[in-house]
Amino acid sequence: MIPAGSQPLGDALLAHHVALLAIPAIVPAAVVVGVVLYIARKDRREEREERELIERALDETENDADRP
Repeated sequence: MIPAGSQPLGDALLAHHVALLAIPAIVPAAVVVGVVLYIARKDRREEREERELIERALDETENDADRP
């Protein structure tokens, strides 16, 4: 029996080997998440640029139609 408030002798908190086994699974998962985020960001940026281009073209044609 260990008295209350004291630490057992020789007991230390060590990293468990399961953490080392998880590292090879975490790295590829992080890479996949990064690639998905990059593609989604690129797609949204291109969509925004296309929408702005169409709006500018429509504004120009409306302005040209209003002129006599």
